[in-house]
Amino acid sequence: MYPLSVNDELQQLKQSLRALGIKVIKIEKAGNGNMAAFQLLYVKPGSDEVRETFFWRHDTDRFLEKIKASL
Repeated sequence: MYPLSVNDELQQLKQSLRALGIKVIKIEKAGNGNMAAFQLLYVKPGSDEVRETFFWRHDTDRFLEKIKASL
């Protein structure tokens, strides 16, 4: 199997967040060059407040666990 592209990984993350009931507003790269940091704008279930957080591409599993714990 071929390695996933960054876009594929971000699409999988979006799907996982949607499965938790989280509305993804935007994911965009944060930083310059080879930095693998991303900004996420999202809305938690039952809220209208747009929230902002950052995550590292290589650490999306741990990031998802933190999001799950915050719900």
